[in-house]
Amino acid sequence: MTAETTERRPGSFAVHKERHGQASPELLERVRVQNHVKAAVRRALADGPATAPEVAEAAGISAREAFWTLMALRKYGVVVDVAEDGGYVRYGLTRKDPRA
Repeated sequence: MTAETTERRPGSFAVHKERHGQASPELLERVRVQNHVKAAVRRALADGPATAPEVAEAAGISAREAFWTLMALRKYGVVVDVAEDGGYVRYGLTRKDPRA
């Protein structure tokens, strides 16, 4: 598919670029870091369900960052609540493509 035939979705970088020009280096870096964190969380869950503190330790990020990343991935159907473990929820990957 070429750029001319792709539909531009609201909120996409293509629409942003058309309206505002190239994204700032700061924005691009923030998106790169967020993508790195999401990938680390998905890798942490690849072996099976885990709690937010377990994901944080495996991914090398703070528990707060792990929790908010898990909530975002859950919102978009990449992660689901699997079970409760004490006071923590265990999260697992869905079969949906985690890069969506």
